[in-house]
Amino acid sequence: MDYDGWNRVLAEHFFAVREAAAPVYLSVDDALLAELLTSQTQAAAPFPTAAKDFQTAIRSQVFGRDPFGGIASRARRWRRHGAAGNPPFIALLAATVLAASRMNRSENTAVGRFSYYGPLRELLGLHEGSGMPDGYDVVIPTLWDHLKWWLTEHEQGRRGLPSAIPHPTQVNIGWSLSQAVLVGSDRVQVGLFLSAIGAQPGDSVPEAELLARFQEWVRLNRPSPRIQRALASPELRPILASILQQELAHYDGLPRNSAGLPCVPLSLTTDAGGFPYGIAARLPSHLRLESLSLNGDVIRVPSGAEWLPLTPPDQKLAPGSALELAADTTTLLLPARDLYVLQANDLVGKWTSVNTAEIGVPHRVLVRTAFAAQAEAVMLACGSDAVRQPRRVQVPPGWTLFSGYTPTRSATVPGVLGPLTPLHQQLARLSGGLRIDGGRQTYLLGYAPDLVLPATPNDHPRAVTIDRVPLAPVSPAATDTITIRLADLVHSAGEHQIEVGNRKLIFTLVERYRESVAPPLLALPPRSDKLATIPSKIQNTASPSARAPWLPPGHLSGSLFGSYQRAPLPPMSLLRLGGSIYALGANRLAAQLVPEAPAWIATMDHVPHAIDIEPLLDALPFQALWLLQGTRSGNARVWLAPAVQTGTYGAPSGSWKFLSQADWRRLTSGNITTAAVACAQDWTDYTSGK
Repeated sequence: MDYDGWNRVLAEHFFAVREAAAPVYLSVDDALLAELLTSQTQAAAPFPTAAKDFQTAIRSQVFGRDPFGGIASRARRWRRHGAAGNPPFIALLAATVLAASRMNRSENTAVGRFSYYGPLRELLGLHEGSGMPDGYDVVIPTLWDHLKWWLTEHEQGRRGLPSAIPHPTQVNIGWSLSQAVLVGSDRVQVGLFLSAIGAQPGDSVPEAELLARFQEWVRLNRPSPRIQRALASPELRPILASILQQELAHYDGLPRNSAGLPCVPLSLTTDAGGFPYGIAARLPSHLRLESLSLNGDVIRVPSGAEWLPLTPPDQKLAPGSALELAADTTTLLLPARDLYVLQANDLVGKWTSVNTAEIGVPHRVLVRTAFAAQAEAVMLACGSDAVRQPRRVQVPPGWTLFSGYTPTRSATVPGVLGPLTPLHQQLARLSGGLRIDGGRQTYLLGYAPDLVLPATPNDHPRAVTIDRVPLAPVSPAATDTITIRLADLVHSAGEHQIEVGNRKLIFTLVERYRESVAPPLLALPPRSDKLATIPSKIQNTASPSARAPWLPPGHLSGSLFGSYQRAPLPPMSLLRLGGSIYALGANRLAAQLVPEAPAWIATMDHVPHAIDIEPLLDALPFQALWLLQGTRSGNARVWLAPAVQTGTYGAPSGSWKFLSQADWRRLTSGNITTAAVACAQDWTDYTSGK
């Protein structure tokens, strides 16, 4: 392939449109080049062949006394002319990352500032001279900045988010080094780690603490050799710490793969702790799944299900091995372990594996026999009565089963046996309370959660503040775990912030919350600051398959509060994208509507609710015939506007602005879907001027 061919293939591989806006790593190595060339030529391409083909393509554009000038000029023209098509510099940036990946090919090669430019010059064919090539320190960081602009501003995160970051000491090459530390598949491992420590969306944890916890998690699990090499390298550890912090900043509560698709961890299941073993998926509340396609079978997910027992592909599933199942837009993962802590699960009707033991709860423990004696000692150290080994339960060779483990306190136990101690690796967290289910921590006033402070490696008092008011120093108790009742300390509605050292936890208390039965959507009545259920006559228009999504405030719900409903609820897939709302009238009149939610609910981004837009329609100087909602994908959806009586409402909650006739043409000439088949002809007549 030539340079443009490689550039296109790399751009399509790394920056395809994805489901969630997640960081993308331009992690290129020789193995990936061979895979991409094989996919293009339909013939197996050995590593040397692919590397030579890519090298030839790069050298056709990078040469001479100003080696990067040609691509830099193309990049400027591309951005100046609207960034049409793929960025023309992806292949060059990939080459700089490839050079970084080759730095560690020899174990005797030191990772330092002078070990990078040798592989880079060899790859680019710049044999004259040594050290940094001319223009590298200006052009390459600028190209990384172009990529950041394209992903965040031009593409609005649809093709991923930039992940390249500068090195703490090596400013020029840090961008490329940061892409060589992890490959895309390593994102799943980082997501599993964040899930294991109890991280929540919006959490803030210092880099040093994250790295220390990650290193301990690696001792328990079996991540890729690349992650282990990064942890062992003094030069790459700071970059890895920054990457962990970056992943935490974009963490939405689910591990995700390189394409941004969610990954659901599986649990090992068993009737008594022995054969036969099965699997079950725990479905997070914010993962809306109606079905799973697994091994050619479509499995319906019951509405509101928290656990979903599954039949493993191998009926002789045994502990100790990893399992990865592809299920359409979701991947199911069972990590490989040397120890399983099992807890009775009423929803599954079996014992299921959990991340860590829980104080006061009976467990069974399945552990490799090599660690059995140590495990028994740890269980006694955690305050449990003497455990026993069931004789009538058949376990795999090389494994030992214990029953009767009920811990009463935590302890500091690293490595494989860590999950035996309650709250192992866990961050300070919120627990209990009467929570309103959603992506954010929102609770009913008077029923705030408890603050749980897990065991720490030292016995220093923990500094805790609530809404910037410090509590008395909290010293570890005999159990090494401290629970603080926030309901006794926080008595006002609104947002509250807890600080435990450098970690911040934010939760919101609200006065009232009332759920509707079906669909799970809330509406805001006119001129009211309280929530109410949608009238049944509107609820009944929704089909069971058209469940309402989580809508951010200010976005059209499609279920208009009032007495007029002429179109069914729009599909969840379109509404989830959000977008602007427009009212269209006769004679090519158009106005953009900007409804507003009350301040107290505006912070509840993930609580489903609809905004009453009829006061805005009433305030318009023309009669709205259609409502149009644009989406980020460039499509649009239209509904017949509800009939409103002039002067019925007071001041509208929100604003509107007139659009030009050119805007009207732009709105009505795009890719538009009508809300109902019956409206299609009406819409055609409207846009044609009839």
